Amino acid sequence: MEKMLVVVFDNESKALDGLQALSKLDSEGYISIYAEQIVAKEPGGAVRLIDNPDMSSFPIIGGAAALGALVGLLGGPVGVLVGATAGAVIGTITDREEFGVTDEFIDDVTTTLTQGKAALVAEISEERVTLVDARMEELGGVVFRRARNLVQETQEDRDAAAHRAEMEELKAERAQARVDRLGKIDARIDHLRAKLEAAIERKRVKMQKRQQQREAKIQALQTRADQSEGAVRERREARIADLRRDYAEMAAER
Repeated sequence: MEKMLVVVFDNESKALDGLQALSKLDSEGYISIYAEQIVAKEPGGAVRLIDNPDMSSFPIIGGAAALGALVGLLGGPVGVLVGATAGAVIGTITDREEFGVTDEFIDDVTTTLTQGKAALVAEISEERVTLVDARMEELGGVVFRRARNLVQETQEDRDAAAHRAEMEELKAERAQARVDRLGKIDARIDHLRAKLEAAIERKRVKMQKRQQQREAKIQALQTRADQSEGAVRERREARIADLRRDYAEMAAER
């Protein structure tokens, strides 16, 4: 299952150790890392991105926007201090619905990520949470995670539902309206119909993008599995099968 992972450590050094430990789990086939970033909490409340070229070997496959949005949310109203090479990782706050992060989750993390502490933020796939938890706890990390498929409804769904509801109200009122009001009511209905169609189109484009990202992830994982042997390959093949099943179930729910 795809998840957003945040592990809070007492300092940057521990966070780097946490990333190394997470990388080892990836190399052993127990998890798959799609994107990662280490951040530090500044005195003013913003989060500073920590560039770490030695650990940037993970392919960013459809995870950069979600990861960047989560990093931005951790900075709160004051936002993020962007490093020289970190600009590409910053997403938009509105991307939060793409990965199911709630206010409660953000509050839990930011309460723990206080001034001077650092956090490892990553998008991963894992089947057993205890493996990551045990490795991170050994290093003094506090683990927070959230499944990416927790939220199914999108902003476009809510917009479309609101436009449909208002259109139905206007149609009902039109049947009893004075003749001199019909033109204005019809114009409003046409306006809402256009907004409804635009919301549906945004949803279609978003779903298409999601599908492309998922296919890219599967392909990247398959490439890594083909390059592996023994138990590592078996674990990676099993993860691919699990992801395919998760994607199929999510599509069926829509």
